[in-house]
Amino acid sequence: MHKAIDESLAHLIPLLAQEGIVITAQREISYGVQLKLLKCFDVSVLNIYHSAKKGLSYVIGGDKNNALRARLKELLSSQMPSPEPQAGMHSWQTWCGSDECGKGDYFGALVVAGMTVVADDLPKLRRMGVQDSKNLRDQQIVNIAKQLYESYSSRIACIVLKPLKYNEIYADMKKRGQNLNDLLAWQHGKVIMDLYGRELKPEGALVDQFSKSAKVRALLKVKLPLLPVVERPGAEADAAVAAASIIARYQFLQSQASLSRYYQIEFPLGSGSGIITTGKQFIAKYGFPRLCEVAKLHFVTTAKLEQKTII
Repeated sequence: MHKAIDESLAHLIPLLAQEGIVITAQREISYGVQLKLLKCFDVSVLNIYHSAKKGLSYVIGGDKNNALRARLKELLSSQMPSPEPQAGMHSWQTWCGSDECGKGDYFGALVVAGMTVVADDLPKLRRMGVQDSKNLRDQQIVNIAKQLYESYSSRIACIVLKPLKYNEIYADMKKRGQNLNDLLAWQHGKVIMDLYGRELKPEGALVDQFSKSAKVRALLKVKLPLLPVVERPGAEADAAVAAASIIARYQFLQSQASLSRYYQIEFPLGSGSGIITTGKQFIAKYGFPRLCEVAKLHFVTTAKLEQKTII
C-alpha cells in the first residue's frame, strides 16, 4: 500500500470513529484500498486510490440518497489537500493555470479554461474550497465557480467547443495528420494567450499534462517566446490549475444542460455502454446526420450507432 494511502487512513479512521461510522471490512485493491462502512442502517463502500499522476483520489459507493454516502463526501471534501504551488513545479508569484473537461465524454463540448492567480489569493481560494474538480460534487463545482467568477472574472478565460464546431475543427486537423492532443494544445494555447494579453500578466503558465509531447509549450514558444510554460501531471494540486479545472467543469456542465434542454433529451456523461441508448434515441428523433450537433463523431461509439441505424 502506498505511503500516501497509509497517511490518509491514519487521519481518516479517527474521524470516522468520531462520526460513529464503523469499518466492517478493509482490503487492498488495485492501486489502493477498499473500506466497507456502516452507520446505523446505512452502508457504503469507500475506495482510496493513489497514482503518480493524480495523487490520492476517493470513490464512494452506495445509493445517492444514502445519508452515510452524503456524510462521507462532506468529510472527504474537508480532508482534500488545499491547493498550493507545488514544489518543483514553479516559483512564480503571479501565474496562470489551465485544464480541460469533456475529452472523454461522447456527448457535449470540449472545454479548456484558465485562470491567473497571485500568491496572495491562496488563502481566499482555500476558503472557497478550490481543489481538483474531480474531488468535488457537481453542486460544489457550481457554487465555487460562481464565487470565482464573482471575485476574479477579469482573470478567467475559457473556450467551449460545442460538438458541431468541435467536429469541424477535428476533421480539419485529422486531414493535416493531427489528433485530439493537437486540438487540446490549440485550446490551451488560446486560453493562455488571452490571459497573457490582459492587465495582470502571468510570469508563467502551468498546464495539467495531457500529452508527453509538451505540445502547449511548443505552440506557445512561437506565440509567446518569453513566457515559461510548464506541463506537469497532477498539476491540479496547484491553485491556478485547480481553479481552472473547476471553471472548465462548470462550463461543461452548463453546456451539457443547454444541450439537453434544446433537444429535449437527457445526455449522459462519459462514453460507456449507456451512451448507445441515448444515441439511438437521438437518431430516432432527429436522424443520424444530425448526430454531429451533440456528439464527438470520432469516438468509436459513432460507428456502432451507424451500424445499428443501417440494420
